Amino acid sequence: MFDFLTPYISVKKFESYLKGHKAITSHYLQLLNQYDKDIDVPKQVEFFFYSKTRENANGLKKDLEKIGYEVYGIENSLKYEYSIIGVTPPISLESEIFEKWVTEMNELGFINYCNFDGWGTITFLD
Repeated sequence: MFDFLTPYISVKKFESYLKGHKAITSHYLQLLNQYDKDIDVPKQVEFFFYSKTRENANGLKKDLEKIGYEVYGIENSLKYEYSIIGVTPPISLESEIFEKWVTEMNELGFINYCNFDGWGTITFLD
């Protein structure tokens, strides 16, 4: 049985991951502003999480679906880890809004004993 009093990752590691995600997000948004002519148009964003247990992955899936996100599925990616992959409805890539979204995804993963692994926009550069 999973010990719900023990987080999947430490608070210190969570803060480190969040800091890294924010740095990557900032850099990516700068590139989009430079190369994407439709940067002001909301885009779907794929997201990636992983979990040590299917139970926690299913809990995260339910929370993501409650906020209108589609979860493609939960895959047994490694011997003891599961990948949770899905997509948002179109969301704004405006810097402050999107950076807040990245923080929220990290927090949602943390409270579900999962780890937010990253994201990617569904966009096409001409």
